[in-house]
Amino acid sequence: MSNWESIIFPSTTNYFGNPPDIDDNCQIEIAILSIDGPGGEEGYFESGVSSIREALFLDIDDLSERNRLMAHEFGQLIHHENDPFEYIWIDEGLAGLSEFINFGESAELEEEANSWALNSSTSLRWWDGRVSDVGSSFLFSAYLADKLGGPAAIRQMVSNPSLGGNGVENLARNPGPGSTPVGTSMSEIFANFSAALTLDSAQGAFGFSEIDLIDDCSAGGFCKGSISAENDQWSEAWQSSGHSVEGWGLKSFRFTQGDGYPLSIMVQPDRFGFEGAIVSKEASSGTWTMEKLRIDSSDGRGTGLVHGFGNTTSEVLLLVWYNSLVDDCDFDFANCGVLSGGNYPSGSFTVSASQVTSPAEVSIDSIVGFDRDGDFLDDSVEIGMSVSSSAFSESLSVEFSAFTNNSEHDSADFMISVGNSEPEITSVWFTPPFTSDWSFTAKVRDITGELQDIAQSLPEQISNMKPVGSGSISSNETQTWTQAYIFGGGYDSWGFGLQNGSFGHNETPQSYIWDLGDGNSSSLKNPIHSFTEEGEYVVTLIVKDQGDFFSEAISWDISVNDTSDPIPEISVDGLAIQEELTVQTNQRVQFSAFGTSDNVPVDKLFFSWDWGDGSSDSGIGIFEVGHSWIDGSSNGTVYSLELLVSDGQQSAQKSLLVTVLNRAPYRIFSENLEAFAVTPLEMPEVFEDEDGIIAEFRWTFEGGVNLGGMDVSLASDFTQTSSFEANPIVSWREPGMKNVTLEVVDDDGNTSTADLQIEILNQRPVALFERPPDGKIGDAYIFSSSSFDPDGDSSELSHYWTFSDRESPIENSTSVSRTFSNPGLHSVSLTVVDERGLESAPKTFLLYIENPLPVPIMTFSCPSDEEGLMFEIPEEGGGVTWKVPRTDEGGAFVAPGNLIRFDGSGSFDADPEFEGMASTDFNNPDWNGIVDWIWDFGDASPPSSGPQVWHSFERSGEYTVRLTVVDGFGGGDSNTTEMKVIVSSAPIIGTSNPISTEYVVVGDLVNLSGAASDSDLEGGIIAWMDNDAFFDSDGDGDPRNDRDQNLTDSLDFAWDINVFLDEDCMTLSGCDGDARNDWIMPNQTWAIPGEVRISMTVCDGLNVCESKDFVITVLSIQDTAPPKTLSDLTVEDLVPGREHAGLLALVALVAVLGWMVLRERDDDELDALENVKKYDVDEVEEEGGMPGMDQH
Repeated sequence: MSNWESIIFPSTTNYFGNPPDIDDNCQIEIAILSIDGPGGEEGYFESGVSSIREALFLDIDDLSERNRLMAHEFGQLIHHENDPFEYIWIDEGLAGLSEFINFGESAELEEEANSWALNSSTSLRWWDGRVSDVGSSFLFSAYLADKLGGPAAIRQMVSNPSLGGNGVENLARNPGPGSTPVGTSMSEIFANFSAALTLDSAQGAFGFSEIDLIDDCSAGGFCKGSISAENDQWSEAWQSSGHSVEGWGLKSFRFTQGDGYPLSIMVQPDRFGFEGAIVSKEASSGTWTMEKLRIDSSDGRGTGLVHGFGNTTSEVLLLVWYNSLVDDCDFDFANCGVLSGGNYPSGSFTVSASQVTSPAEVSIDSIVGFDRDGDFLDDSVEIGMSVSSSAFSESLSVEFSAFTNNSEHDSADFMISVGNSEPEITSVWFTPPFTSDWSFTAKVRDITGELQDIAQSLPEQISNMKPVGSGSISSNETQTWTQAYIFGGGYDSWGFGLQNGSFGHNETPQSYIWDLGDGNSSSLKNPIHSFTEEGEYVVTLIVKDQGDFFSEAISWDISVNDTSDPIPEISVDGLAIQEELTVQTNQRVQFSAFGTSDNVPVDKLFFSWDWGDGSSDSGIGIFEVGHSWIDGSSNGTVYSLELLVSDGQQSAQKSLLVTVLNRAPYRIFSENLEAFAVTPLEMPEVFEDEDGIIAEFRWTFEGGVNLGGMDVSLASDFTQTSSFEANPIVSWREPGMKNVTLEVVDDDGNTSTADLQIEILNQRPVALFERPPDGKIGDAYIFSSSSFDPDGDSSELSHYWTFSDRESPIENSTSVSRTFSNPGLHSVSLTVVDERGLESAPKTFLLYIENPLPVPIMTFSCPSDEEGLMFEIPEEGGGVTWKVPRTDEGGAFVAPGNLIRFDGSGSFDADPEFEGMASTDFNNPDWNGIVDWIWDFGDASPPSSGPQVWHSFERSGEYTVRLTVVDGFGGGDSNTTEMKVIVSSAPIIGTSNPISTEYVVVGDLVNLSGAASDSDLEGGIIAWMDNDAFFDSDGDGDPRNDRDQNLTDSLDFAWDINVFLDEDCMTLSGCDGDARNDWIMPNQTWAIPGEVRISMTVCDGLNVCESKDFVITVLSIQDTAPPKTLSDLTVEDLVPGREHAGLLALVALVAVLGWMVLRERDDDELDALENVKKYDVDEVEEEGGMPGMDQH
């Protein structure tokens, strides 16, 4: 059984789906038993057992083909479970397919398939137990699996409950993936299957993929479908007769060796239902194309035409089958419609084929006019024509067309059979839609639609034929004003006819003309008309067609009279009132007599309404009237309503009794009432009497009320229980739901009662306290409640104080003392609750606590090194000494360019929450509350920000440095402090000659004197230097105010007696590069005669210095002799010596500069100056020419 597990089960279930499991054991039972001995039945699937268990039966004496048998029967088992009523030819065909997909071809399958392939005239769809039935079913099932999706297609077919050919068509319309189109009807599918059986081509639907069909199967294999007859000689027409087939049997014919002419094929059956297809092979590509035979509906003949036979087409196959109405059938069972004793349908046919050596011809032989409508004008023609063909027999399509003014207006098509070059003579008839000159064209086409010949006629005038009118009327007798229904009709016949008297078009008339006989007319097809006067009338109809011809008139007589009486009807709101009606006073009732019956329209009738109360209404068409009665009584007052209706000839009357009842007061107020305790409420108008007045009010109040009016208090009387006023003013002492009853009596004695419920609400207590004034942090506030309960005991109120700077409220205290430690807007709210638990609206006041301004604190210090105060910001970690040069007033006293570090980090926000805080970092818990430090240095330099900033002043003078600090409150409050910074001015030297004589003599002691002034000293500035800002040298607790060095003491004078000589070069230390700082020593003398430039330097306490040069004449001892007179001078005295060279050079330089200033400028220089102004530059350099734009 290994083949079962490895081949049969997986392959079969792949195609047929999962097997059933009726007995729930997940097994297929295979019973091997003795059935009928060797050579008999090999095995079977028993459908009767399938409802109990899944079982297959094998004959123990015939097991040689057990594998194929199991595959066959297993497929039937699955198929039966899914589709138990399937026709046998489908069931057996799929079972054979199951054998093939499991084990391929076998001698038995080949024998069965070839039995039908070699004699395919037997039916595919009739199962009669023949070997050919098995073969045809297997081949067809294999074809479906091959072309419609393989396993998926077979599973779909097995599971589809549609039977026979319907199931096949369903599968073809919804094929599986990878399918090949084979048609959607059984006829189309059978045609493609027949072509595949005959050709087994690799082209699309025209062959098998899994089965290889061969021409000669004598040595084994599957045979192609046999050819019933064939022809390759075309010298004369070919014919083959006596071919019989069963329904859905097949005959095939082959034609070859044509001469390039069209091949005409005809199938002449002995009955209707035969179909066929022509399969043509293209000579160049070898591809096959299929065309269905054209079936003539008149006699069932099939015709076909193949162009280029023997040229573009090399081979032609004709497939013919009988598409019988009785199709799917099992033996002679009733399921196929064949009664017991009957036969499955069969038929026979003859095939003819010939070459069409010349095209068909057509001619218009005659056109004969005649008159149909009797107006002596030819309105129709008979057209005689002849058609001929050289084919043995050919069906042609003839198209007739009618033209006028070069436009086609009508055409007709018909088929005609011709052959043997014998002309076929026939006639057609034509009637035009309008009068004109008409010409005709006849076109002949073969059955493929290819044009063969054309014939045309000359124009002939043909008149329009009159239309024919018809109609009827609803009655020949009617009454005045009654609608008469008139029906018009007719026809306008025109066009081609294949028989005399037949027409291609039968149109309705274009218009209708009615004369209604009473002076009225209508152009409607079906007018509706009413005659208003009695008399005898004649109604006439004339119709007009599209050619503007009028028909003969037709007429009808109608008699009109008025003999019927009106039948009055009185209705209210669509309901007919027969005898009595009851209404209430002042109830306006809309009466209608629209339902009155008469031949005269209701709006033409005369109506007279007598209301019985002395008033009436009348007039034509007054069929709807409204009326109300004013007087009534509690028991009802009866009035007689009379209606008279007249149509001018006849009249009728109707009476109606109307009972009018007095209206009781009705309730107009039903809303819920609410009021507060101890609060007056005016009771509303509850009732109204629309037909009188309310004479008496009786109010009843449950539990007692106060009726004293608007002035009510807790001390008022609340014991009254009733009132007779219309609108009493009522107050209740206690809250709750109160019941009130009101009874009213109108002036006619009718009473009405209403029960009211009034919800009395507890009044909310009122929270009160005085508004607190705005204040400052630390101010003491006392908040005292003056709240009250308007309907309760105010002493029982519970107090709840809420402060915006406090999370929890203060409870049960009528007075609260508070101070506020945070600035800003604060809210104070009081809520009171009365003894019933009702809470008052909160009373809230806002007060503003002023924000304390931040406190700016500014200090300063200057970095210094060994050379004094620094002019550049020192690097961190360097050997810097911080000094504080300050004035007596606390300001700074510095030299120009000295760096000052201003420090505002000691500033702080004065809010209590920042008390003792020192950090400038917002994120530090020790933050001092300052968010910004803004520094203004008073020297027009940009402001700086930050807790510490650096600054230096370049010019001498007095500056005010301001520090503004901003706190974080709201948008930021600010405060400013300032300090003076005095930048020391250089001393002013007032000395013009440091010696008292005109010259000195070599060897004299250097005795120099000078004078200088200092504006700072003269201004009374007193300043000191604290040489270490972090050391408290005076011990007063402030390390920044020590007077370590007086900065405003006397000026320091220093002299260098030769500014051109660096006397340091003569010392061990060597030259210092500055020839102007060699200060004189004590007892120093003048050493060298000549003019010597000396320098006096004056410095203040900050080492701000001023220098001035003097030229001293030092004479030698000889030069001290008396001066020579003019007579004593010699040439040597007039020639300058070397010592005077500098003076002479100076004089020459002054002379040249004077000349340059005083000379006139040339044009180039003037132009350059003008450009300087134009381009707004400070300096112009001339480089080889005039200044340009790129030289500015």
